[in-house]
Amino acid sequence: MSGSLAGQEATGAMWRWTKRIGLVAVAAVFLFVFGWVPYFLVSAFSFRGFSMRDKENAGLTPASFQLAYEDVTFKAKDGISLSGWWVPAESPHGTVVLVHGLNRSRIEMVGKLPFVHAQGWNALLFDQRFHGDSGGTMRTMGFLEKDDVHAAVELARRRSPGPVVLWGISVGAATVMFAAAEDPQVAGVVCDSSFRSLRDTTSHHLDLFRHFRWWLRPVPVWPMTAEVLFWFERRTGVDPDALDVVKAAGQLHGRPALFVANSDDRRMPKEIAFDLQKAAGGSASVLIVPGKSHGGAWRDGTAAYQAAAAVVLAGAGGGSSVPAAAQ
Repeated sequence: MSGSLAGQEATGAMWRWTKRIGLVAVAAVFLFVFGWVPYFLVSAFSFRGFSMRDKENAGLTPASFQLAYEDVTFKAKDGISLSGWWVPAESPHGTVVLVHGLNRSRIEMVGKLPFVHAQGWNALLFDQRFHGDSGGTMRTMGFLEKDDVHAAVELARRRSPGPVVLWGISVGAATVMFAAAEDPQVAGVVCDSSFRSLRDTTSHHLDLFRHFRWWLRPVPVWPMTAEVLFWFERRTGVDPDALDVVKAAGQLHGRPALFVANSDDRRMPKEIAFDLQKAAGGSASVLIVPGKSHGGAWRDGTAAYQAAAAVVLAGAGGGSSVPAAAQ
């Protein structure tokens, strides 16, 4: 009996230790998935500087299109140094400030220069903070970057009289919307492949991330979204709810606006463009270009894009731009 009792006690002890080990393992996995992973994602996203290779525009400058230009440097209000190109036009109607997307640089927008120049507008391209040749140590999905756009607008106004139009792509598109919402003197916007809000796009991209590998599919979008946004606010000091592009669109108050998307862009679905148009009101239009790429509408539907952008420039410049068909 004593041997049997000792065996039962040993079995019970092993079972208790197995449960403890199991609980510790579950807790470790939980802390890893919902603690370290969101922290790592935010830290890598916001503080690790890298640039995606732009094969389409590599090596191009305004001179590649026989356009005169000047290297310029200027500062945002918090002292961050920004680098760009000033591309003047003869007797300009105004200036178009071109704003690139995340992990890119000013060369992402360089292919639009011949069109902008032919329309009779100056152009200012620059690297946002923590991109390209500009300074900075943090990315904030448009919150601090909008101050870079404000600084670019101030430079454009000092350099040349006339209206200023903002033209951005992806996160750059969201950034120009935030800047235009704060500056009622911005005459018009072209917003290409923006997100709705940081909260919405975080949830959407985490859902896409789950489909990259089969073993990621059990990871729930919620509460992962909440954890990522928690660490974003803790690490950057930016309230995630301050990054609401739909709300910013509602501040355009009738200014000319164009919202662009590719028809099958998985990252920024075309429905976003219609939501932004609705918020912006009657002077806003939407262009949907067939294609699966993100931010590839200019390449995939150049003629339609030029025609739609020319309408914005004409409206912002009091009807003084050149019709796209006349180029």
